[in-house]
Amino acid sequence: MKVLLKPNLLSARLPEDGVDTHPEVVRAVIRLVKAAGGEVKIGDSPGGYHKDVFEVFEKSGMKKIAEDEGAELVRFTSSKFVEGFPIARQIFDCDAMISIPKLKTHIVTVITAAIKNTYGTVTGLYKAECHSKAPREEDFARIVAKIHSISRPHLNILDAIVAMEGDGPSSGILRNMGIVMASTDAVAMDSCIAKLIGLEPLDVLVTKEAYAMGLGEADLSKIEITGDDIKTFDVSNFKLPQTLPIKYIPRGIANSIASLVKFRPAIDRSVCRRCNLCKVTCPVSAIGSDDKGYYIDYAKCVGCMCCHEVCPYRAIGVKRNILTKMVWG
Repeated sequence: MKVLLKPNLLSARLPEDGVDTHPEVVRAVIRLVKAAGGEVKIGDSPGGYHKDVFEVFEKSGMKKIAEDEGAELVRFTSSKFVEGFPIARQIFDCDAMISIPKLKTHIVTVITAAIKNTYGTVTGLYKAECHSKAPREEDFARIVAKIHSISRPHLNILDAIVAMEGDGPSSGILRNMGIVMASTDAVAMDSCIAKLIGLEPLDVLVTKEAYAMGLGEADLSKIEITGDDIKTFDVSNFKLPQTLPIKYIPRGIANSIASLVKFRPAIDRSVCRRCNLCKVTCPVSAIGSDDKGYYIDYAKCVGCMCCHEVCPYRAIGVKRNILTKMVWG
C-alpha cells in the first residue's frame, strides 16, 4: 500500500520548539508502516510556506527523518477541487492516510488536534482565505469539519508527549504530558482530549460541527478507551487560550458587546525580523510596513489571527482592550 503520513508542520521551527509534530514520532510511524509492507510518503501544506515548504521540512527535522528511513517528502501543491475546496492530490492518490497531529491550544479553535490537522490538506494560501470568508468561529469550524469529511484519515496518531498550552498554536507554553493517542475516529480522539484538559467535547466548536455531520463519536460514554486510563495523567490547570472566555457568552449578548470586548493581533516591532510571512499569509491584506517595521491596519483586520499562527519568532501576540482585561484579568 502507498501510505501518506500527514504530520502537523505549521512552520519552520526546530523540534524542541514544540510547534510541529516531533520528527521522532513520525520516524516511529514510518517504521511501523514499512514493517507492514507499506511505501511511505510524508506531506503537508504549512501556512504561509507555499513556496518554501522544504524550509519547513529541513528545520522541523522531517527531511532528515525521511532520508534516514527511506521515505519520500512531498509538497501539497497540485490540488483537486472537491466541493469548492482545493485538496492536495496526494490525498486521493494514496491507499491510506495516517494523520499525525500535535496537541496544541489554538486561539481561534481552542485546540488543534486530530480534526484540525486535516485542514492542512488544503493547498496554498486558500486556508487563510477561508478565515476571511468565515470570520465567525461557528462558520470557520464548519469549514474545518467539512474539509475533514473530505480528507478523512484512515488512522490518527496524536503526538502529545510534549503539548502546547496557553496561546497556541505557535506562541504557547510547552507542557510535558507523555501521551500518545491513536484512533480511527478523529472526533472521538478530540473529545477525549477536551475532557483531559478540562473541557466538554462539544465546547470545542470544530468537534461539535464534525459530530453534527456524523463524522465520529463525541459521546464519551460510547467511546472505548484502551491502554492507560486517562485519569492517570496529570493535566490539572491546563492553560487554555486567553480568547476562550468570550466563546461561552451567549451569541446574542456576544454580538452586542463585540465592539467593547476585543482580542486582536499585535506586532512587537522589537522582536519582528521582517520575514514577511504574516504579510503573505494575511487574507485581507491588513499588514503593511514602513521604515520602522511591520504594522497591522485594524480597519481591515478581521481578527482571524493567521499572522499570529504563522509567525516563527513570536513577534505577534494577542492584544486585549481595557474592558477585556478588566473582565478576564
